Amino acid sequence: MNCAKSVAAAAAATWLSFIFVPVSPAQAQSEYLPTQNDFIGKWQITGSAIRPPRDLKGTPTPKQKAAATKFQQTVTTFYEAFDYLEIKADGRYNFHQPGDPASGPCVWCGTWSFKNNSLWLELNTAPRLDIYAKGGDLQMTYTAEPDKASQYKWLVFGWSKAD
Repeated sequence: MNCAKSVAAAAAATWLSFIFVPVSPAQAQSEYLPTQNDFIGKWQITGSAIRPPRDLKGTPTPKQKAAATKFQQTVTTFYEAFDYLEIKADGRYNFHQPGDPASGPCVWCGTWSFKNNSLWLELNTAPRLDIYAKGGDLQMTYTAEPDKASQYKWLVFGWSKAD
């Protein structure tokens, strides 16, 4: 009996060693931490997905997933109506509509801030923009809900450099 427990414990320890691989100090130091300049430029939407919010209690229900998917399709259509998202070095952003001149009036725009290695659009849904590798694409997630019925925290959008 003790032999069986020892074998089971050894097997579990071996299995866990494959899951929890330690990161060397050199790897940790080479992790890419973007600067605010990495976000400057023009970005085009490349895709979207839903992800259950981190603060969701329990497993998502089929009804929650369906509602989030429907809302994600609506918001994706909204973003696809713009030519590109421009993030400017002076602290402003602008979603450009097709045909807008580069120096045209701001239709859907605002200001941004940079903190915790992310760029944040100053909106009540708190869109957070992250870049995970030097010269890489941008990922937009939402960290706040404007109201109880909102589905924003489920949404993830991918953006690639347009210029």
